[in-house]
Amino acid sequence: MPLSHVFKIPSEIIEHALTLCHPRDVASFSQTCRKARRLVAGSPDQYLWRQLFLLFPFDDPLHISSTFLEDGQFNWRKELHRRMEAQSIACRTSSTLEELLAAIETFISVARSAAPVTWGYERMLQSTNMLRSPLLFSQEGNQPLARLRAYLALTLDEYDDDDVEGKERLKSIRMRSRCQVYDLRNYHQDNDWGPFNVTTGEVDWTHIESIINVVSMNLSDRPNDWPDTRPRYGLEATRAYSAPGTTALATGDWAGIEGHWRRYVCFMDYRGRGQQDGTYFDTSNFEEVARLVELKLRLIDAQAIPEVYILDRLPDSSHRHYPTLYFTGSSWGIQGNEVTVIGSVAMSEGGVVRWRFASIANSHIQWSSEGVQIGGIASAFGVIGTWTGIHHDRGPFWLYKVEDDHPIYMRALMTN
Repeated sequence: MPLSHVFKIPSEIIEHALTLCHPRDVASFSQTCRKARRLVAGSPDQYLWRQLFLLFPFDDPLHISSTFLEDGQFNWRKELHRRMEAQSIACRTSSTLEELLAAIETFISVARSAAPVTWGYERMLQSTNMLRSPLLFSQEGNQPLARLRAYLALTLDEYDDDDVEGKERLKSIRMRSRCQVYDLRNYHQDNDWGPFNVTTGEVDWTHIESIINVVSMNLSDRPNDWPDTRPRYGLEATRAYSAPGTTALATGDWAGIEGHWRRYVCFMDYRGRGQQDGTYFDTSNFEEVARLVELKLRLIDAQAIPEVYILDRLPDSSHRHYPTLYFTGSSWGIQGNEVTVIGSVAMSEGGVVRWRFASIANSHIQWSSEGVQIGGIASAFGVIGTWTGIHHDRGPFWLYKVEDDHPIYMRALMTN
C-alpha cells in the first residue's frame, strides 16, 4: 500500500496497528515522512510508546511504589529506547566503555523500577560476556558494574564440575572479596564503619558486592548447615515489596520492618594476622566463622528510643513519602543469648534504603550494624552490610525476612 493511502486510515487505527510492531519498526516508520513522525513522536500523552513499553513486556512503573518515580512522570519513549539499546549492547561482541557503562546503568534502573522483575534480562546477562569485559574491569572501583553484579549475586559466575577456568575465577573473586571485607583499613568513623564511601558518604557497591560474595560462598561451603533457610538473591529478589509479609504492611511501615528476620554473620580471627594482602586468604584451609541469628522486630515511636541509642540513630529523612522509621525487637543465636535490638531505617538521597541498628545488653551497645537494602524497598534480597563489636572486631552480614509463621529455627534446635 502506498504511504499516501496509509493516512486515509483513521490515525487511531494506525496507532493501534503500530502497537503490534517491534519498537525498531515503529522508529523506522516515523522516518518515512512528516505525518508519520508527528503520529509517532508528536503525541503528548505518549500512548503509543506506553503500549510498546508494556507489550515488550516491561512492568508498568506507574503502578509501583518506588523512588524511581518521584513526580509520577515517565518518558515511555526515551526509557524504551534506553532498554532496547542496552539489550543491543549486551548482545554485541564488542562495545566501547561508555556504551557498556550506559547499559549497566539501564539494567540497574530496570531492576529498581520492576515489580516483579522478569527473568528475561537475567538470562540475557548470563548468556553474554558483557559484564566480564576488560574495559569495565580496567576501571578500579567501577560502581555501576559492582552494583549490578551485587544484584545478580554470583549467578554469572556459576560453573560446572569440569569447568577449571570457572573454578579459578570464583577462587579469585573470593580472595579479592575477603581482602576488601576483612581489611580493617576500609572502616573509619568517616564512613560510619560501614560499606560507604569516605568522601561522598554514598554506598560503596564494590564493598557491597564483596560482602555478598563472602557470605554466599561461606553458605555454599556449608550445604548441610541451615539448609532450609537461605536468603534469596538475583534480579527477581530485588523487586520492591517481594519480601514475605510485605503485601499487608502495618500502617506507616513503608520499609517492611515488622516481622520475623534472619541474619547470617561472618567473622575471622584477626590475632596474628598483620596483613590482608591476599596471602593468608589464598590458603586452602582458611575458613571464616558463620552464624545464623534470629530477629523479631516491631516499630516504635522516635520518643521511645532508649537514650543509649539516640546518638547512633540515622538522621531524620527529609523525604516526604519515606520518613525515618525506628524499631526494636529481640535477637538470639544458637547459644540462646538473647539481646535487645534497636534501630532505624531511612531513605538516602540516592534512593537507597539504609539500615542502622545495634544489639544492646546490660544497657550498653555491644554490636552496631550498617547496611543497605538491595534493590527496591522491602525486597526479598534483604539487607547487606557490616557489623562492628565493642572490641572493634567486625565482619559482614546478610539480613533477610522470612514468613511470620516460619518455625523459629534456633529455639527448635535448642529444644532438640
